[in-house]
Amino acid sequence: MDQEELKESKERLIESLGVHIERKDQLPPLAARIISTLVLTGKKGATFEELVVGLKASKSTISTHLNSLQNSKNITYYTICGDRKKYFIMNPDGLIINMDKMIATWEQEMQLHIQIIEYKQKTNQINDANDDLEFDLEFHNDFLNYLNQATTSIKNIRQKLASKTN
Repeated sequence: MDQEELKESKERLIESLGVHIERKDQLPPLAARIISTLVLTGKKGATFEELVVGLKASKSTISTHLNSLQNSKNITYYTICGDRKKYFIMNPDGLIINMDKMIATWEQEMQLHIQIIEYKQKTNQINDANDDLEFDLEFHNDFLNYLNQATTSIKNIRQKLASKTN
C-alpha cells in the first residue's frame, strides 16, 4: 500500500468511525469527525490548520467544535516550545471518564431493577391465589446478573487503564 492509498483508507475510516461516534455519543457530525481524526492521528495530534484542511470545514466551525470537545473533556492539546501551534489529541483520561459514566449508569439501572423485583415480589405474594397475574422475575434476575458482570468487567479494565496512566 502506498502513501496515497493509505491516505484514502484513513479518510474512509475517519468517515466510518465518525458516523459511529456521532450516533453513539450524540455528537454533531463534524465534532465526531474531529474525534475520529484525532483517534487515527494518535499521540502526534493534529493542528487547527490540519483539521481545517483535512475535514474541509471553515475555521469558525472547527474552532466551535474544538472548544466544545475541550469543554466536554473529550480532547485536549499540547504545545511545543518555540512553536505557537496547538496539537490537539484525545484526552488520555477520556476513556476513564466514559467508563465512569457507564458504570454509574449501570449501577443506577441495577438499583431500579432491584426495586422493580421487590415490588413484583410483593405483588406476587398478595396475588398468590391468581397465577395468571403473577409476575415472572426471571428476566430481571438475568438482567441484574448481566449488569453486575458487565460492571465488574469494566471496573477491572478501568483499573488496569488507570494504573498505566499513573
